[in-house]
Amino acid sequence: MSKEITNSLKSNARFYLSSFELEMERVIRMKQQYILDNDVQDLMMFHMIYSDADIVYAIQDIKRRLQQFQDSSLFVHELKLYMPELNTTIHNRLIDKELPELDLQALEKLYESDKRIYPLGDHLILGERYPQRGPNELPAKLWLEVVLSKANMESSLREISTYNGGESLIVDHDGTWSLGSLPQKDMPLGELLHLIPVGGERKDPQRGFGRFTIGDKPYIYAYESSKLLDASLVVYVPENSFLGPIKWYKQLYWLLAVTSLLVMIFFSTWIYKLVHQPMYRLTGAFRRLEKGDFDSQLTDDRKDEFNYLYQQFNKMSGRLQQLIKDVFEHELRLNRAELKQLQAQINPHFLYNIFFLLNRIIQLDDMDNAKKLTQHLGQFFRFITRNKEDEIQLGEEMAHIEAYTGIQKLRFGSKLSVEIETLPDGAGNLEVPRLILQPIVENAFEYGLEDHLDKGVLHIWPELEELHLTIHVEDNGENLSNEKLAELDLLIKDTKRDIETTGVVNIHRRLQLKFGDSSGLTVKRSSLGGLHVAIRLPLGTTLETLGGNLHVPTIDR
Repeated sequence: MSKEITNSLKSNARFYLSSFELEMERVIRMKQQYILDNDVQDLMMFHMIYSDADIVYAIQDIKRRLQQFQDSSLFVHELKLYMPELNTTIHNRLIDKELPELDLQALEKLYESDKRIYPLGDHLILGERYPQRGPNELPAKLWLEVVLSKANMESSLREISTYNGGESLIVDHDGTWSLGSLPQKDMPLGELLHLIPVGGERKDPQRGFGRFTIGDKPYIYAYESSKLLDASLVVYVPENSFLGPIKWYKQLYWLLAVTSLLVMIFFSTWIYKLVHQPMYRLTGAFRRLEKGDFDSQLTDDRKDEFNYLYQQFNKMSGRLQQLIKDVFEHELRLNRAELKQLQAQINPHFLYNIFFLLNRIIQLDDMDNAKKLTQHLGQFFRFITRNKEDEIQLGEEMAHIEAYTGIQKLRFGSKLSVEIETLPDGAGNLEVPRLILQPIVENAFEYGLEDHLDKGVLHIWPELEELHLTIHVEDNGENLSNEKLAELDLLIKDTKRDIETTGVVNIHRRLQLKFGDSSGLTVKRSSLGGLHVAIRLPLGTTLETLGGNLHVPTIDR
């Protein structure tokens, strides 16, 4: 117990002193920063050319900033900024004339010593001088005095006294000041330093613990020394407060140890039969349930809580089996409904232009192109009006694109070049969602080819891999910036279900609903200069089977 309490005292001393030093370092840094503040320096150097109003405004601003300094730390009680040339002392709450002679003398002594803290009456102060002394001695133009709050500092010291009668204090190594409670009232600091060997000549901070006696009262103490403050934090506690009743506790310990041993033997045997065995059966059943064995049932003739748990386990197992089935069916219906919704969003955006084109061809009495246009238009309408079909063969989708691009070639004439390469043998039988190519081609015309200054080029070509078929759609559009390309790529990769799914994002979502995450769209800069869209479709088979009637199983359908 003595060892544990000593270790606790050392840890408290080390922890609190590190916290105390951090706060004091912050106050010291702020003190140095405030005396070099631009407003303070400007007032010091240019006050002779300031108007009276400017001086008042500058002093009020400095006073407000000193108040902010004081509010930022519980350790700061008051701040005084003295400007000898102005014969003015700016407090954080008021403005006064000359700094009291005692304060000025204390600041001079503090500056001449190597100390951080100096006593002034019932207070402790920190000080800063500008300019600092150097080879060429210059008179002080600024003095900053930081009056520390002994009440707040001693209040925080009392928080680390965790034992009855325990106290803590911070004592200067020279015995000039202290914070906290002394073991005896009005005890000289020199006497305490004689009992506790803090400080010393070593450069590294000291720490230690020991025992001292005042009168007939023994104390155990631990201390931690601070190189920054040239002081030590001492935590001490009367020895009798924790070691006095130790003999009675030893007797009580042996009595409780024997009694506990007998009780443990009795209850271990009883609990093993009453709880351990039925619990072992229950955990075994849970392990089987975890592996997917939902038919595991527990039966018991006991009339206690375990019988109730067994019954509830059986009900839970059946309920889980039913819930898994319901969730699976619900997911299938949800995917089906989302696929319907996505398909319903696709509508042709260019149909009204076709009729103007047909009217113009008829007026020109160009019957050959009129026949081609009406043939392409019939194929186009026949394809998009087959609403009942969710999926079609890839060959039909490519035929629809040929009809669509045929209409566009009649529109643009010699300003458009379209090249559509033939699908590999058997790949046309692949079942795919409807309208996965038209929005991409439509996008190429709308944003890349329609306003092309030269000749627009559209190239559609398939690439066959071992287990995937990729259809590439490239154009030579001139209006695709890197920012738009990056935005489109990010939109495709977004997995949120609540985003608006139109255009290429619509197609990407529909392909992943049918085939899974291995399928979908990727976009990049085309070698032609415009947009390159790659449509990746899993074949679910090897190359050897592409010559026959290709059947592709759906994934997550």
